[in-house]
Amino acid sequence: MKKVGILGAGQLGCMLADSLFKFGAEVYFYDTHKNAPGAFRTPHFFCGEWNDKEQLTAFFSACDVVTYEFENVSVELLDSIVQNTRTPLYPSAKVLEVTQNRISEKNFLLENNLPVCQFTPIFNKIDLQNAFQSTFFPCILKTATGGYDGKGQWKLNSIDEAKSLMPQIISEEKFPLILEEFIPIYKEVSCVIARNKKGETAQFPVFENEHRNHILYQTLLPAEISKEVEAQVQKIAKEACHKLNVTGLLTTEFFISQKNKIYVNEFAPRPHNSAHITNIACSISQFDMFARILLDIPISNSVLHQNFYCMGNILGDIYIKQGHSKNLNLNSWNQNPDIIEIRLYGKERAVEKRKMGHFIAVHNSRNNAIAAAEKLRKDLDAPN
Repeated sequence: MKKVGILGAGQLGCMLADSLFKFGAEVYFYDTHKNAPGAFRTPHFFCGEWNDKEQLTAFFSACDVVTYEFENVSVELLDSIVQNTRTPLYPSAKVLEVTQNRISEKNFLLENNLPVCQFTPIFNKIDLQNAFQSTFFPCILKTATGGYDGKGQWKLNSIDEAKSLMPQIISEEKFPLILEEFIPIYKEVSCVIARNKKGETAQFPVFENEHRNHILYQTLLPAEISKEVEAQVQKIAKEACHKLNVTGLLTTEFFISQKNKIYVNEFAPRPHNSAHITNIACSISQFDMFARILLDIPISNSVLHQNFYCMGNILGDIYIKQGHSKNLNLNSWNQNPDIIEIRLYGKERAVEKRKMGHFIAVHNSRNNAIAAAEKLRKDLDAPN
C-alpha cells in the first residue's frame, strides 16, 4: 500500500485523499493547524510549522511520495528535505520555485515565448517610483509572492492613485512587487493538464470562470469560446507543463482580451478551485487524475459529459448570516433538483470570503444551469 503525503490538510488535500483512498493508498497529512479538515481523515497526521525542518523531515521519511495543496512553502527547505530523505515531491521544488513567485512566473513565460502581458519587476522604492512614472494607466500592482483571492493586488487608474498608495507600500515593506499591464477581459478561462513521470499528458476541457470581488464566483462547462480558442489554450497549457517538467497537475489561468488575444495570467501546480466541476461534469475528476499520477496508474484524457454545468463557491458569509460558525442549513436542497453536488469542507470556523464549500448544477441549457445555481445561492442565503 503506497503512502502518499500531502502538505496542507484543507479542502484540496481532503478531496485528493478521497481519490487516493479509492485506489487503496494510505494518506499522511501535514498542517500547521491541529483541527484542519484533513486531521480527521486519517490517523497519519503531522502537525508543525512550515519552517520546522525536523518535523517535515519526519513527515517525508514516513511517505513514499509527497505533494502539496498550496504553494507557499520554502523551496530551499523542501529541496533540502527531498535530497536528505530521497522521498520524491510532485510537482518538484523546481516547479514551485517558478510558480510561487509572480516575477519568476512572468520571466518563465517570456523566456519560453508563451503569451504574457507587459510587466515590470519592482524590488525597492526607486523601482516603484520609476515604474509609476513610465507605466500606462490603468495597471495592476501585485505582491510577487503570497496573496490569493485578490489579496496583495491593487488596480491603479491614475498616477494620483499610484502616488497615494506609495506610502503604504513602502511602510509595510511589501517588496518585491510586480506591475502588470491591465488587460480588458472578455473571458477568464483555466486549463488543467496532467503529466506523469514518463512525460505522458492528459487534458481536461477548458473551464470558463467568473470572478467577483477577486474570488471565483462560478465555473461553467462547456466554456463559451470557439473551438479554435479552446485548442490554442490547451496547446499553451500543455507546452507550459512540458517546459516546467511537471509531474502532477498544472493549472494555467488565462485572460482572453476583448480583442480575442490570449494571455497566461498565472499557474497553480496543484488541483484548482475551478476544476472542482470535474467531480460531476467529466469522466475523470482532477483528484482521481492526480491520484493516478501519484500512484503510477495510467492516465487518459478527461471527457466532458453531455449537458451544461455550473459550479459555485459557498463562502463563509452565508454561515455568518445564519448565526452558525460551522454548520450550514441544507434543507433547501430538496427545492433545487438541478443541484447534483454540494460539498462542505469541514473547516473549523466560518470567515467572510473564506471558501467553505461548493455546489454543482446541471441542466440541458447553459442559462438554466446558471439560473439553478443562482436559485440555490438565494435559498442558502435566506433566513432559516
